[in-house]
Amino acid sequence: MHRFQKQLRSPLMSVGMGALLCGVLTLAIQAEEKKATPEKKAEQKVEPPLVTVKAQPVFYPVLTKREELIDSMLKRNTHAQFPKVPLHETMVYFSELHNIPILLQDKYLEEVGITREELIDVTFTDQSLQNVLEYILEPLDLTYVVDKEMVLITTKERAARTFMTRVYPVGDLCQSGPDDYSALEMVIRNARIGEWKPEGMDKLTPVYGSSGSESWVDTFQFKGGTISVHEPSKSLVISQTYHAHEAIIKLLQDLRKAQAAQQKTAEQKI
Repeated sequence: MHRFQKQLRSPLMSVGMGALLCGVLTLAIQAEEKKATPEKKAEQKVEPPLVTVKAQPVFYPVLTKREELIDSMLKRNTHAQFPKVPLHETMVYFSELHNIPILLQDKYLEEVGITREELIDVTFTDQSLQNVLEYILEPLDLTYVVDKEMVLITTKERAARTFMTRVYPVGDLCQSGPDDYSALEMVIRNARIGEWKPEGMDKLTPVYGSSGSESWVDTFQFKGGTISVHEPSKSLVISQTYHAHEAIIKLLQDLRKAQAAQQKTAEQKI
């Protein structure tokens, strides 16, 4: 009996071993097939490249990097406490605080009886630098201009005689036709922004005069800036002072805001 059980167990063990061997071989084959078959990578959705549309400059020539820095710093808030501090020291303080060059034009200051030792007695908190400069310089009949990548402290008379020419693209404000440019020119002239030469003076006939053996021609050198329309570029070419240009920029920005508001209102009614 014992011998019979032993004989019966041997075939069963053989069958079990065979089954185990088959299982191992099957796993090995599956592993090889897995290696041979490249894994499919998950499909990645390709996003289209972002296209950045650069805003058109408000005017040409565009500001240099340093001029942009000066412009931003003039609009930034500042603080100061000057208990009878000399003018030149106040300018040094602002120059170092905002990291921009501020230069006193001593020669022109002397023409109005002002020296760099003029005492300044003011206190400011959270006011823009441009407002602070105007508050300090106004009683002294002085002002500031940005020229040659510097903030220049000069006389009002000198600033009123220093002109710069800029080209303002205004096609978006003059879409109806040529008359729009003339209308915009009148808006700028009537906004009390600086002084302007008489409109159409280039069409006047020169007046000739004489004094003894000498003669001269009146070239109509009136004080003030000029505006010219250049329709091919849809632009206004404006020659004006620094502060007048700053006011023109603000005016054009306000006109564009008003135009956008009108367009939005019209779209809502549709």
